Amino acid sequence: MTAEDSIPFATVADLAVLKGAELTGVYVWKHGVTLSFNNGPLTITVENNAEFQSQGKTEIFNQEIIIGFGARMLSLVGRNVTDFHATDDKNIVLSFDDGARLALRPDDSGYENYTVNLPNGSIFVG
Repeated sequence: MTAEDSIPFATVADLAVLKGAELTGVYVWKHGVTLSFNNGPLTITVENNAEFQSQGKTEIFNQEIIIGFGARMLSLVGRNVTDFHATDDKNIVLSFDDGARLALRPDDSGYENYTVNLPNGSIFVG
């Protein structure tokens, strides 16, 4: 890819690569959290609107408290995605092998809330 090439956008079907993936890293900074899978170039960067469900509790994280989302996701390092669902309106739900669930939903702000970077170099933005 050259500087003149555009980044290819992935489809909902391309995201199926997440099913069975192992969460191997959680990287936290002031405005977001990056989840890495399979020790490779499969990542999800979350900046807003994350919903985390575990042990009967549901927590919703916006950008002001996104660091707390990163802390919650640390408990899933080494866990595998057992189920994956994405819709055409870019809602994504990942279920993990310990019963935890992560939902990512875009909003009407005009800014991305999350980005999925796939191993083939394409991205999916919600």
